[in-house]
Parts: sequence; C-alpha cells; structure tokens
Amino acid sequence: MSVQTRILKAMLFGAVLALAAIPIGAWAQTTGTATYGQPSGPLAPRDQKIAQALFEAQTPGTGANASKPLTLGQITWMKRHEGWGEVFKDMKAKGLLTQKNLGQVVKDFEHHHPELARAGQSDKPDKVDKPTKPDHMDKPDRPEKPGR
Repeated sequence: MSVQTRILKAMLFGAVLALAAIPIGAWAQTTGTATYGQPSGPLAPRDQKIAQALFEAQTPGTGANASKPLTLGQITWMKRHEGWGEVFKDMKAKGLLTQKNLGQVVKDFEHHHPELARAGQSDKPDKVDKPTKPDHMDKPDRPEKPGR
C-alpha cells in the first residue's frame, strides 16, 4: 500500500470521526425558511404568523397574465429584503391579495386560526404586583445625646 493511499485513508477516517462527533441535534437545526441562498436565521414568531397569513390569503389569479401564488419561502425571502408593508404592496400589485391592507390579512388569518391568534405577541410575563409596604413604620425614639 502506497503512502498516498494511507494518507487518504487516514484523512477520510478523520473526517468521518469529526462528523460523528457533532451532536445529531445540530444537524436538524434548520429553519426551512431560508431560500434563494439566504442563510439567515429563523423569523420571529410574529413574523412567522404574518408570513403564514400572507401565504394563506393569496387568491389564485385568473386570466392569461395572472401571477402564480408565492410560496411561503418566497414570502419569507421578500421579508428579509423589505418590510411587511412592501411585501403586501408587491403581492397586491401582482393581484395575489384582495384585502385592503396588511392588518386585514392578519385579522382574517387570526379569525380562521384562533389558536394562533396570540402567536407572535409579546411573551412578556404578566405584570407582577409589587409587594405591599407596611402602612407606617414607627421610627425608634432617638437616643439622647450624652450631656444634654
């Protein structure tokens, strides 16, 4: 066996060992939202809800020049490059949406999916009441100064 073959086998074995050492959970940490070569992280829950609302609100166009409905990945990609208002305007201009504004799209989505209505809202805990203070604490009497 030549030296080159042994080196190649050793490198291959090392690569397999390195891949095996990576936790399996790390392999599964994909968002499914990055498309068109966009390696960004996942969208916030609120943004995920808006993207899903826009996706579901699309109406299939009729006619020869009708636009094909966008995929959820395409909508997400558009969001990464512009705000939701612009995404809505672009989709409306293509004839994919019939709603008056983005708020109506989200409202309709929440009406159809009440279980998801709170998704994306602030996850802050409810306001915690401050502990009550005693009404009045009696101050201890001042000690008398010597010589008075």
